[in-house]
Amino acid sequence: MLAAAGLLAVAAPAQADAIVQITDSADPVAVNTPYTYTVTVNYTTVADVFQTITVDLTGAAATFTSVTSNNPSTSCYPAGTAHAECANAGFHGSSETLTLTVLPTAAGTVTANAVAVGDANGSDSTTTTITPAGPVYNFSGFFQPVDNPPTVNSMNAGRAVPVKFSLDGDQGLDIFASGYPVSQNVTCDTGAPIDPVEQTSGAGGSSLSYNPATDTYTYVWKTNSAWKDTCRTFDLKLADNSDHYANFNFS
Repeated sequence: MLAAAGLLAVAAPAQADAIVQITDSADPVAVNTPYTYTVTVNYTTVADVFQTITVDLTGAAATFTSVTSNNPSTSCYPAGTAHAECANAGFHGSSETLTLTVLPTAAGTVTANAVAVGDANGSDSTTTTITPAGPVYNFSGFFQPVDNPPTVNSMNAGRAVPVKFSLDGDQGLDIFASGYPVSQNVTCDTGAPIDPVEQTSGAGGSSLSYNPATDTYTYVWKTNSAWKDTCRTFDLKLADNSDHYANFNFS
């Protein structure tokens, strides 16, 4: 039984329909990463009135942290657990949208079931995959021969440069975000300080290695000879989604 606006309403059985639609903002989501659900309630006629809209979470542990509505006459109550409720005194219109922020605290799947109770009952549900929390690296660098911004590193296009950094211990070699490192062409900053790269090599391609004696990772970045007379930003993005940049000017 649900009480709202002085009325008692019995929750309708869950069934997907055009009256209520719920979607999540991302799937999959990492543990301890907030995400949102959007619930759209469509009023099929001007006579439709919904006294209560509820959303319940089941499955892996997750908590509502906020619930809002675009309808000023609707009052929403996040329970701070797995139940949220919005109530109004009889809104007549075309649609209403609820935004619910959720914090997942365990890996698995979370199912959100939205129910609207009123003159026209409706419900919908969606399932979100929660993945284990990813790594968090303690990055330091870049070390010589590469300088950090705002300094621009100058070198000959086509040469390879050792990009050195530390992650505070051996984190293995699977440390990059998918598709990284990358570089992109940028406008040369004529006002930035420029420092020549003292150490480059000509043979081989890009590679990654770790030296436990110095606790240093070295990514040998093989540049392209076609980059001559251009500037580029090098983006070393790690698996914890942190970005680390260096600027280059090629001659």
